[in-house]
Amino acid sequence: MDPPLISIGTAFLNTARFLPAALDSLLMQDHTRWECLLWDDGSSDGSSEIAAAYAARDPRIRLLGDGRSHGVSVALSRALGEARGQYIGVLDSDDTLEPDALSAMLAFMQQHPNLGMAYSQYTEIDEDDQFIRLGDRFRIPYSPHRLLVDFMTHHFRLIRGDAFAAVGGITAINTLPPDYDLCLRLSERFEVGHLAKPLYRYRIRRDSISQGNRLSQVKDSFEAAKCALTRRKLDTQYTLALGIRAKHVLRPKAKPDPGT
Repeated sequence: MDPPLISIGTAFLNTARFLPAALDSLLMQDHTRWECLLWDDGSSDGSSEIAAAYAARDPRIRLLGDGRSHGVSVALSRALGEARGQYIGVLDSDDTLEPDALSAMLAFMQQHPNLGMAYSQYTEIDEDDQFIRLGDRFRIPYSPHRLLVDFMTHHFRLIRGDAFAAVGGITAINTLPPDYDLCLRLSERFEVGHLAKPLYRYRIRRDSISQGNRLSQVKDSFEAAKCALTRRKLDTQYTLALGIRAKHVLRPKAKPDPGT
């Protein structure tokens, strides 16, 4: 078997309902030279058994982890520390990829060798895999400075392995959002490109968008941006303020279980 060109890191914690769809989307890729580094971050809902079954079925899927929970940043950092590919990506365990995601991003990176990272467009789906809308973050024009206040490089990202290593990979600090912090550090040293094609399906889950989770994410992102401001030596010229906009959101109730 040829060595992998692309290494995909996936950390999971109790996502048994969605993990098969994520892994199936990898197995259906039209580019086949990939590996998936699966890190079990202490699951107790059957996710571990699902991951083990997929790893036994396909040698490109490697199950890692010690059965304990370390947090997503530590989990991804350790998983991608095992990467053998020339390019690095992340697939969240409750999301999925379009069948041409890897081939399209790889071709784009190879056509633009000056890039350290590229990101695509994405769609939002619900818990039943139904399309909600085209994601809107990518509509924000990219610049290293704009990235301090808007996370437009949301999904899907492919990173050159040497660029990933040059910035130290994913920081194993759970108070920093691993994807946003990594994008900020990459933007300080490398060119970033945008492939205007939706290649990632980002799942909106009722149990992952609570107000408490959202506030925690905002605060963690704010800390990552503050660190970036200091690294860029802009903290003497600018101050970063945290603004949170509140709005009413109407969401459908969970469907009743017919068995109860």
